[in-house]
Amino acid sequence: MKMTIKNTLFTLLATTIFFTSCKKDLDFPPVSELPVGNIITIDSLRNIYTAFDSTITSDLSVYGIITADEVSGNLYKNLYLQDETNGILLKLTASSDKTFFEGDKVRVALKGTIISRYKNMIQLDNVDIAKNIIKQSEGNTITPKVVTIADLALVGIYSPYQGQLIQLNDVEFMCNDIWSTYADPIAQTSQNRYLRDTLGNTIIVRSSGYADFAGTSLATGKGSFVAIVSQYNTDVQLTIRKLSDINLTGTRKIACPIYVKNFEDQNITSGGWTTQNVVGSINWGINNVGSNSTYYVQISNYSGTNIACETWLVSPSFDLSATVNPFLTFQSAYKYTGTSLKLMVTTSYTGDVTTTTWVDITSSATWSAGNFAWTASGNVSLLSYLQPNVRFAYKYVGSNVDGSTWEVDDFTIDDI
Repeated sequence: MKMTIKNTLFTLLATTIFFTSCKKDLDFPPVSELPVGNIITIDSLRNIYTAFDSTITSDLSVYGIITADEVSGNLYKNLYLQDETNGILLKLTASSDKTFFEGDKVRVALKGTIISRYKNMIQLDNVDIAKNIIKQSEGNTITPKVVTIADLALVGIYSPYQGQLIQLNDVEFMCNDIWSTYADPIAQTSQNRYLRDTLGNTIIVRSSGYADFAGTSLATGKGSFVAIVSQYNTDVQLTIRKLSDINLTGTRKIACPIYVKNFEDQNITSGGWTTQNVVGSINWGINNVGSNSTYYVQISNYSGTNIACETWLVSPSFDLSATVNPFLTFQSAYKYTGTSLKLMVTTSYTGDVTTTTWVDITSSATWSAGNFAWTASGNVSLLSYLQPNVRFAYKYVGSNVDGSTWEVDDFTIDDI
């Protein structure tokens, strides 16, 4: 193990190049309560790890600035710390959300902590915020390192920027993702989204369902993206600190459809979709069984016996007034005897499907021939609807004696 040891705190501070300290210095608890011992850099701390987890038994200290905290909810019992040499994930024994914040300069007394590796992420574990971390000052900054997605690729088993604050320029979320939110705030599950650069390189952006921005729609343009580099096995990932770090407002390199609802978020009503029961209580659901292998919306009136129903799935409102030649596409699949699914459109939605004037455009689309064979609808022209307040709906009807099972996916509006 090779360590870089600083003899005095003065020497460390004199060589720190990334720190900009505020005027008010803090030290809670006093330095004397936690021996400083030898001062090492974060890079030296990371190098303590070899092949096995190691508990630090010497009086060592490391100084750094907190680059990511728990305030947004995207991190829990985790902090990221960085100095001029490297960055590292601090795994806490308890939450620090009311104690330590982004921009705090701290000293971490290392005795009793554990340098470890989890899924190829080097981390400092067993960090007690009351016993191991001492705040020195507030309001400090570290400038993110401007890199490319290719720079973040693995060298050996680690990303060379693991644990560090970085900035990507000229990136955009992929079209398959931009109609999604950052994560799932309803089920509170973490989800992956994908950034792409102008060369086609991609990287995962992983966000927690507990983040305060989990339910926010993804930024749809191209621009800069500041985040922390993390890693899970061989996947290099980005962790968002806060939405203000994301500046994707420029013109995209790759144009995306006007709208896509692909149900991959496993949420029927996300993005403003609604369901209405006119007859009975049969509801639409989400499934991923069968040859499509991705999530789709499904409805059936059979539950041991056929149940009479009329159930609608209604889209959000679209403004097509600025389009030139808009069209709608989707995929459908069905099986069993029953009334065919209908595709409806309106420009005067009342909020109640029974009092709204609808136009039946079912015949404008190509539909599945049965046996759950997925079929592309073809381009359903929307030239008659170059105006705001355009809504679409799928109308399902079943009886007491029959009823088909219908599946719909990849509802897309685009413009030629």
